[in-house]
Amino acid sequence: MHEAPPILNGLVLTGGLSSRMGSDKALINYHGKPQREFVFEALRSVCHEVFTSCRHEHNVPLWLNPLPDIMDIRSPLNGILTAFHTNPERAWLVVAVDLPNVSPIVLQELVSHRDTRKLATCFFDSSAGAPEPLLTIWEPASQPLLEARAASGNISPRSFLQEHDVHFVYGMNESVFFNVNDPAMRTRWHQEINR
Repeated sequence: MHEAPPILNGLVLTGGLSSRMGSDKALINYHGKPQREFVFEALRSVCHEVFTSCRHEHNVPLWLNPLPDIMDIRSPLNGILTAFHTNPERAWLVVAVDLPNVSPIVLQELVSHRDTRKLATCFFDSSAGAPEPLLTIWEPASQPLLEARAASGNISPRSFLQEHDVHFVYGMNESVFFNVNDPAMRTRWHQEINR
């Protein structure tokens, strides 16, 4: 008999400082509700349980299952490793709150291509020529390797995906990877949507 794959949890990454945006990116309304709620609900469509990665000072409602960072890492790895420490036997589908074009359909596409034999499954952004680490399924086997890299000072999840045995999913429309980190990019997103 084949061993069952690890259960898939979801993680909304909201733990950034939002310093370039000037206000909390998690609360921006792109789809009729705060973005952290939109991503949370999208993840619920494909995951067993969903949590919201956040900083201790963030006021995240209990129904969004806040998961405050437990490490001192200035990187999304803080949220990812916190999730693994909470439940190391689960795989984690991680979505950054500043990717407004991610939808349940996009998440279903990623999940349908999941390869549990690899350390992670992620989309490859052909326009950037690199994998997208903040829209990725991280398998439990990646945890000790991520921790070792963080301990050595390498806190880039993208470089991890580039250097390890992961599964790339090609062909996703590059608009999915549009990252809104400052007011100018937010304005550009609205312009693209209203064309």
